[in-house]
Amino acid sequence: MDLTKFISSNCIVPSLLAANKPEALKELTHFLFKQKKLDGVSTALDQIMARETTESTGIGHGIAVPHARISGLKTLVCAVGRVNGGVEFMAVDKEPVHLIFLICYPPMQQTTYLNFIATVAKLLRNKDNMEAIMAAEAEEEIFEILEKVSVAFEQPEEVYKKVKQDPELGQTKDAHADLILLARLQLCQEMYDSARTGRKAIKKRMENIRSLVDPRILRQFDRLMKRLAPALVPVEGDTCQGCFMKLPSKFAQQVRADQDHIHACPNCSRFIYIV
Repeated sequence: MDLTKFISSNCIVPSLLAANKPEALKELTHFLFKQKKLDGVSTALDQIMARETTESTGIGHGIAVPHARISGLKTLVCAVGRVNGGVEFMAVDKEPVHLIFLICYPPMQQTTYLNFIATVAKLLRNKDNMEAIMAAEAEEEIFEILEKVSVAFEQPEEVYKKVKQDPELGQTKDAHADLILLARLQLCQEMYDSARTGRKAIKKRMENIRSLVDPRILRQFDRLMKRLAPALVPVEGDTCQGCFMKLPSKFAQQVRADQDHIHACPNCSRFIYIV
């Protein structure tokens, strides 16, 4: 995913004034409102703060991805804030956060949000990419770096094709590849349903992705899309975002620990993914 399709240079703050997490979240939410990306502040800020009380969105490596699902938005929007000295975020690696991607997205773009966060995590766990952004002097330079490093992840199908064709990589890589491919397939379906032009190209890409997914998993995915779309949903605070039922604690821990398999929600049967 090209992150800069959802981030504009005027929504990047090279130096946040905030001294702590609540102040940072408030500053970035107000900034999105100021840039006319949100119609109001209170709903988004309340949801973002509530999300942080259940589980920190500090995903490690100096990155945080606070987010809120907002009815009425037409597309995902994001404000990027940089804290050069770092801010305590109760991140998973217990390290300070230096880059905050504050995300608001409409309910029908849940897969877009999922892919957006996955791309942020993948790109910025690369030390060189992170150092380049931290060294940038202005918002335009940060935007250009994000645009440049995102391009390589716009067409990942060929990467996973190689993964699945290499017998030495084994079952673990197959399961992970299938999960990412399902997310790509679902995202393409969202694009296809809302597109006014280019539907033929999107459909061809969907066919390419489908050819790479394990047939058994694909059949279940298709059944879910017909009956319970979306078929693949994130888990937030141990709660399935498809049926909004809390997962049993032991099962949620198992999902986090076991990346060798694709897991399904025991309540609604949707495939689940923890970022």
